Amino acid sequence: MSRFQKFKHQTRDVIHRGFDRHIRLAVTGLSGAGKTALITGILEQLLYANETQQLPYFNVRQQQRLNGCRLHTSSNWQVSRFDYEGAIDCLTGQAPKWPQSTRDVSEIRVEIKYQPRSGLAGRVMDTRRLTLDLIDYPGEWLLDLPLLQLSYDEWSRQQQRLLKAELRDQLASGWLDKVQTAVKVASEEKAEQQLRELATDYRAFLRQCRERKLLLLQPGRMVLPGELEGAPALEFFPWPLSEPMPEAWAKRLREKYRYYQQNVITPFYQKYFKHFNRQVVLVDVLQALQNGEHHFAELQLAINELMKSFSYGNNSLLKRLMSPVIDKVALVATKADSIAPQNHQKLTQLLQLMTQKQRQELQFDQIPHQVFSVAGIATSQIRKLSDGTTVLDGINEQRELVRVGAPEVPNAMPTEADWRQGYVYPQFYPGFTAQDSPLPHIRLDQLLEYVLGDKLK
Repeated sequence: MSRFQKFKHQTRDVIHRGFDRHIRLAVTGLSGAGKTALITGILEQLLYANETQQLPYFNVRQQQRLNGCRLHTSSNWQVSRFDYEGAIDCLTGQAPKWPQSTRDVSEIRVEIKYQPRSGLAGRVMDTRRLTLDLIDYPGEWLLDLPLLQLSYDEWSRQQQRLLKAELRDQLASGWLDKVQTAVKVASEEKAEQQLRELATDYRAFLRQCRERKLLLLQPGRMVLPGELEGAPALEFFPWPLSEPMPEAWAKRLREKYRYYQQNVITPFYQKYFKHFNRQVVLVDVLQALQNGEHHFAELQLAINELMKSFSYGNNSLLKRLMSPVIDKVALVATKADSIAPQNHQKLTQLLQLMTQKQRQELQFDQIPHQVFSVAGIATSQIRKLSDGTTVLDGINEQRELVRVGAPEVPNAMPTEADWRQGYVYPQFYPGFTAQDSPLPHIRLDQLLEYVLGDKLK
């Protein structure tokens, strides 16, 4: 693409934003929430929309006003393209598997061509176009956004409370012992080396936490560093002890923290998050239930912390051109194919309870939001046996066809007795071929109608 063509694309983007013809949709979720599967599923449904009966609630399709959708070149040359084709190859290959989890920022652009039916456009235009950008990024990096609102000392106090929580206190014991030992020999001459070694040990602790399915891991770049692998920018950690920091360390730790805020988090936030105008927040509620009470509580804390970090508001013409903000939010419980349809509403209700505080904030600010239970790629089939039992048929990790009883979902916050009983949910794997496109889904048409429908009238 020539410089002139790039300028032409960028100019068109500005015009489309001004006339409300451009949506930048952020797909937000912590690691393992199903971002890649959801984006792939959305693309599948849009690209094959006129060749499927899988979208009964996507009005532009049902009203036969959709001319078609196609992938289009993005004007952002600095961001990798989301590998939709690679994801489909993984899901439909000779040995189908889930695509690799998100490792870096990527985006993909879809152009939607349709026949308007309302307003001035419906009277004077035969067709109209909507540009949709889908943006994917590592869940670990999301966890850094709340740090923009915290000083080093505030962050340290927050982490001190977390370090006392069940399971985390056990995993942190070795690192805490090393900190206490190093404090006794802290010196100005060896400060850099001492802090580097303790930061390395802290990073190992965070990775242990990740292996044990804990979620609120900060700084996120220590878990998934990307281009910062081995960089001095990651040579810091929260102060974990009640006693004051050695003077030889205090200044350096605070400086490194501020550097990380200003030169890692802030540019990332300004480059991507400030330009979103719609958001889908994915939450793997079922995995948190299965992992137990402290994992469930940590997921609830992490999701509510993350939602505080985004700019919400109404997108007027001026805001769309100069400083877009998120004007509609979808909260999505993923992996609904692991439970029976009669439990989907319970899953939705549970996510509503988990996000109650932040939803109240959205309601106060008059930001439209809705809660869904969805499977971007549905890998199970529901069966009702002759005795009335509901079962799920799917493929396990060994690529064997299995049948399991459909597990229940609580429709209220679990009690102590519920946690003692525990929850177990099946994990199915893809078993598709190329002929199966568009791949099956659960409730993506409702999600698409919610996030796009008002722009396709």
